[in-house]
Amino acid sequence: MHRTRRETLGLVGGLAATALGGCLAPGEGSGGSGGGETTPTQSTPRSGTDEGTPTDTEGGPPTGTPNGLPEGVERVDTPPYDVEEPECTGDGRDEDYDALYLCANMPAEPSLSFQQRPARGTVFRDEGLQFSPGDDPSGEQLYATLLTDAEDVDRIGTEWDDIRAFVSETDFERRAVLVVQTGWGSGSILPHLKRVAATDDGIHAYGCYTRPCAYTADYTARATVARFERPDALDTGLVSLTVDPATRYTVATDEGVVTIDG
Repeated sequence: MHRTRRETLGLVGGLAATALGGCLAPGEGSGGSGGGETTPTQSTPRSGTDEGTPTDTEGGPPTGTPNGLPEGVERVDTPPYDVEEPECTGDGRDEDYDALYLCANMPAEPSLSFQQRPARGTVFRDEGLQFSPGDDPSGEQLYATLLTDAEDVDRIGTEWDDIRAFVSETDFERRAVLVVQTGWGSGSILPHLKRVAATDDGIHAYGCYTRPCAYTADYTARATVARFERPDALDTGLVSLTVDPATRYTVATDEGVVTIDG
């Protein structure tokens, strides 16, 4: 069953993965309007901002603060670019509807080269977002982490064949992997990265949620797994996601699961 974005999301028992309600157009490398190359995965889980200004941490190393973010970086802020929301009639006549409209006016450069794979579900064996029957997660949950050597593939659950293969193929001498998880809700509202910028001691990735005109009514965690060109230093990572026309969330890769109250 599909619902429009303007309808209330129905909860379906279990965390079954379902087909996307909108189309994700592959990007052309890191410079295309959609960001890094995207190839949807077919794995099924068993359960389940940017204008490049100095305020976006480019030009200086992050300074730790009590909330885990660099000094001067807000957990919740407004996207520093215009977002034009397309019309969604809900009658199946929106062939030109852009599911990545939240990223459309976000700059794609400067960026390290990267490729990404979206996925539905918890992805990891025993870290990040996890869901057990009876849980009722409140608020938006975010988790981000870096995979920096070949042994890190073992952090991913064995049921995620496509994701494990993608990570296993990484040349960790030249590249690394960023995993971004969000939850909980429709499996068609996925995190998507548009650029991965190098900072003095790591990276700051920028992206958005896919917002298809019609979306699935499942209830699951969502993720994107990005393999990126390794910068000179990789000690820290930040991810900023635009989640609606007026809201952007930021999470660091070393602060665990973050819950933003709704």
